[in-house]
Amino acid sequence: MKTRQCILTAIAVAAAVSCGDVPTLDQGIAYISPVILPAPAVAIGDTLRDSLGIATPLRIDAFGRNDELLSPPVATFLPTILPSPISIDASGIVTAAESLTTVQTVQLVGRVGNKLQTTTVSLLVVPQPDSLDRTSPDVTGALPAIDTLRVTVTGLKRDSTRVPVPGIIVRYRVRVFGPSTESATAFLTLDGRTVSRPDSLAAVDTTDASGIASRTLVVAGTGLDSVVVLVRARSLRNVPLKGDSSRFIFRVAP
Repeated sequence: MKTRQCILTAIAVAAAVSCGDVPTLDQGIAYISPVILPAPAVAIGDTLRDSLGIATPLRIDAFGRNDELLSPPVATFLPTILPSPISIDASGIVTAAESLTTVQTVQLVGRVGNKLQTTTVSLLVVPQPDSLDRTSPDVTGALPAIDTLRVTVTGLKRDSTRVPVPGIIVRYRVRVFGPSTESATAFLTLDGRTVSRPDSLAAVDTTDASGIASRTLVVAGTGLDSVVVLVRARSLRNVPLKGDSSRFIFRVAP
């Protein structure tokens, strides 16, 4: 128990702490979590929001000597480099400057009292996304088969230039059709080789710097006609993007 607490405390405490016994610090805290972001990105000129599109503050969880979750601590949050494209109010609400014209990454830390500081966490500042486009075609092929399903999320800059938007959550869900699907297998993986959950009919990805998200569909077995993968994404205000509910279709060759 002491070893685990020492490791976690060492990560959180700015000053060195001896690992003989974990001290009880301000507000009865033994260690704290990293800064918890409600979303990976904030839209230019908007506040940071959760998956429902509700403006949500940054958060730190605090734990006592016995790993118990404590009441939310009094915390402050700040970017590591100034000037910054975001502002953070006393309650932890993040607002991105409206004048930004490019995607930026901000490093944040949180502090509790004068002894505890988190490691840095990255927050993307991006244009508000408005479109989800398929960049992979439907496929007809024999089994077994591997097919990469790729989409791109884009948005408009202030000058109406369309640009890729990183940090947007994309969700995939598989549906299998055929006369005897019990003998068929269809699941999503990262790359078609690393199979951590061979029963995974749903997956989540976050768009990269090019606005691209992807998952690889693996299909095998007998008794199926086709596999449909529904792909969904929403704006940072929880508004469905144009192209939300796109469908990839894999048809089994006769």
